[in-house]
Amino acid sequence: MRIVILAFVSIIICVEIGLSEQNIDNLNIKKVKFVNRKSFNKYPQIRHRLLVNKNSNNSISNVRRRDRQKVINLPNHWDKNPFLFQTYNEPEHFHLLPQLSNGFIGTLVKNESIHANGLYNGVGERSHRVRIPSMTAVKVYFSIYTDNEISTYHFDCRKGVYIIETKNNEAVITQRFYVHRRLKNIIVNEIRVELLTATAISIDTENVTMLELNHEMTNSPTNLNQYSYFNQMDNPENMTYEHRVIKEPTMSQRVEMNDGIYYLQATIPHTEIPNKRQKEVHTYYTNIPAKFVIYPDTRVKTLHFIQSIDSDGFRARNAYEEAIRLIQQDPNSLYVSHVSAWEDIWQNSGFTMINQATYSDSNQESFKLAQRLYSSFYNLYSSVPYSFDNQFYGVSPAGLAYGGLKREFFNNSPNTQSSFNRQVSEGYGGHITYTQDLWILPVISLFNQDMAKNILNSRLRRGLNTDHVTVYEQARSNADQEGFQGLRYAWEQGDYGIDVSSTEDERKNKIHTSADISFGVRSYLRATHNREYVLQSLSSDSQVRGEDFINQIAQYWNSRFQLDSVSNLYEIKGVSFGEKTQSRLVDNDIFTNYIAALSLDTYKYILRITDRDPYDSRNVQTVRDYDEKINRVKLPYDNLRQLYLEYDNFNSQQNGETWAPYLNYPLGKKLTYAEKKILYDSYSSQLQTDGKSLLAYSSFLVGYSELNEDNKARDYLSRITNHFSEPFMIMSEYPNSNSALNSQNTFNYLPGYAAFVSGFIAGFCGVRYQDFQLDLVYPSENFAEYQAQVSSSQFPVFKQPALNTENWNITGLMFRGNRLDIIYDLRSKSVEIRNRRANDQSGQVDDMLEVISYEGTQMIVKPLRIGDTVTISLSTELWSYAPKRSRLQRNHYSDNMHILATVYPIQYNNQILKASNSGKILKYNSISLYVLAFVIFIRQLVE
Repeated sequence: MRIVILAFVSIIICVEIGLSEQNIDNLNIKKVKFVNRKSFNKYPQIRHRLLVNKNSNNSISNVRRRDRQKVINLPNHWDKNPFLFQTYNEPEHFHLLPQLSNGFIGTLVKNESIHANGLYNGVGERSHRVRIPSMTAVKVYFSIYTDNEISTYHFDCRKGVYIIETKNNEAVITQRFYVHRRLKNIIVNEIRVELLTATAISIDTENVTMLELNHEMTNSPTNLNQYSYFNQMDNPENMTYEHRVIKEPTMSQRVEMNDGIYYLQATIPHTEIPNKRQKEVHTYYTNIPAKFVIYPDTRVKTLHFIQSIDSDGFRARNAYEEAIRLIQQDPNSLYVSHVSAWEDIWQNSGFTMINQATYSDSNQESFKLAQRLYSSFYNLYSSVPYSFDNQFYGVSPAGLAYGGLKREFFNNSPNTQSSFNRQVSEGYGGHITYTQDLWILPVISLFNQDMAKNILNSRLRRGLNTDHVTVYEQARSNADQEGFQGLRYAWEQGDYGIDVSSTEDERKNKIHTSADISFGVRSYLRATHNREYVLQSLSSDSQVRGEDFINQIAQYWNSRFQLDSVSNLYEIKGVSFGEKTQSRLVDNDIFTNYIAALSLDTYKYILRITDRDPYDSRNVQTVRDYDEKINRVKLPYDNLRQLYLEYDNFNSQQNGETWAPYLNYPLGKKLTYAEKKILYDSYSSQLQTDGKSLLAYSSFLVGYSELNEDNKARDYLSRITNHFSEPFMIMSEYPNSNSALNSQNTFNYLPGYAAFVSGFIAGFCGVRYQDFQLDLVYPSENFAEYQAQVSSSQFPVFKQPALNTENWNITGLMFRGNRLDIIYDLRSKSVEIRNRRANDQSGQVDDMLEVISYEGTQMIVKPLRIGDTVTISLSTELWSYAPKRSRLQRNHYSDNMHILATVYPIQYNNQILKASNSGKILKYNSISLYVLAFVIFIRQLVE
């Protein structure tokens, strides 16, 4: 009876296969059979369908499969692994799918196009990333649909892989999509089929791309090295791809479902500057069969489909061959090398929620907080190369997954649009903006020095073509054209360093990018103390040193400041406020003026890093000139209200943005408790809960944490989380409650991820980097009592980042070449600081660290050399004594902030103690050491 049933089922399957494809080409292969492709496509080399429906944002494949997709009302993330995002219902809108990127190429999961580092199309403000056809964006499903078929979707951000698992009673299909972390040119789609019964299974694939055959070219190749030509359908890119078969598949390759090597090449028609040498796109790929059958004697079959992309054909082919070589050595080696690269990154940095009870169903808040943190770190890390790349173009606001033309303009040429970038291209056209240096670089610098170097180099590098000056030299030219000295970087930087912003207001009047770059460099040096950056050439294309780079930025602002004869203060007039395009100019924008003055001070700081006196004979004239501007810069201030104003004659009804709170965080200006309170309370009404306020929320979160107003601080944390969309925790520039799919929104918003992480580090963890030390601050257990005992309040941070979260840590913080782990344990009321060598980082390692901590009124000094752990108690006795006034005076912060511990290099010991006037314990210890040394010396003489 069993034999009869099996035979009956086999007959049904054969009939069904015959109906779907009337002719199966028998290749005499025992394990796998391919469908005869001639029956469904005249041209066998590319068997893809157009993704874009002219009247809809949905793909044809979505429409075709929608009736077969079940909506399952089960909770997401069932494995309770904060690195793993799981769902039974994949988002219908492609913007809410994860980014797969490695800093060189990037795409969204199953997206029809890929973007590559440095490949732009369009002249001037029409510049945008080139959409490269994805040949691996394949959906796989059973040929015969059954009611028991179910699909689950997993994104593992620790491994950088997106997994789709589809199963029924007969088989399991598992797809793994990833952009390889070490082989920067490679994108992979692995398909694994496992049979659960002794029945053959027919599998369909549906690959979608933007290519269609150019029918004017009637000779389509079917043999080796013949050519055909394909265009991007309904796309004003106007790119024609030359296509040919590089290597026909052998019989053994067909058994392994390797359909030979195929090649596409196209020339990008436009450059940002006219008459420059055109770039090319080269891609090698494995063609994916439209249908295949797995037979029972196979049981498990794994297929690898690879695409390699580069602007150079030689590099593209080498990368493809290297990937194939790894697979031939071991079918799993390509995936293992990818995962190991990601593991190296995670092992050295990130957050960990230690208490696994945090992830119970009763406490979803902490679990989602951990997921948002890991999602933020993943998207930031995946946007920067794994190792140093001197041709890395930088981190755009939406990463490499975005930057091409928007779909709604594919069949509507954008050449007539007045504001090209924001309306027609996604993700700011893939351009580099000030947010890279003000928000992203400071976060990356805390954890990965090589990635930070890549970002720094993006402001110095030469383009992929060598027919133009470097970005650094272009910035000098930009300043010279305006009649100023030094370096003036563009508001939006694309290929060559010219300003490719979409409006004239942005190109001419938004000028603070150079100062933001200087701030980013200072953040990097605070974390790494990399003297080589200051003293040596920064790029192979230029002899400029870090010292020269920072001084040239300072020269720009020194020439830009003008002395006002009435106020006798230095001013900058006629600039555009905020990010939005403005209809009028303002004088003395407070953010621009302060960060410009800070860039002058940064030059003095980098001289001190190399143990030089800024006021020696070589530098004294320049430094004193800078000091004149720093000490007399105009910062608009209302004396009656004790409020810093956004700019001269500021009216709170005029703007929906606020930048004045950035003075406190992230810029770190010293404010009194009253000034800080008034600043945040006054500008909170300027924020728009459904508008462009995401980055400001981070400043408000930290500010209200410092003011010990927990409810307000938590409110701003909640506002940030409203910008995350589940199930994959994708952040958008505008909140997901505000028509998240509108045409102006930016998804995978990297500055938002960075602002969220930095706000957590400063607000919850109390970590502050200063020029030569790292400070740790923590809340008082008896704030009211403490406030009554001293003239100002202390600095508080949240006791818990989320409900019931009692243990968490920061791992891999960079400080002077060391790796520091900070472990918070609120149950035992302690903080541990551990030091471990940064084996993965280059540069000097200063293992002579010490920690100054305070217990009651006593200062304790403990060594923090490599391998050491310092435990700091947070007992109530710590807060029952009011610190001496001298302690508050020696702080680098406001009068309302209290330092719990300071990590610093031992050579600065005397300087810190002298500044604090509290060195008695160390003084006595030093005297004891001298006495002991003297006794030993006398004893040796006697003997």
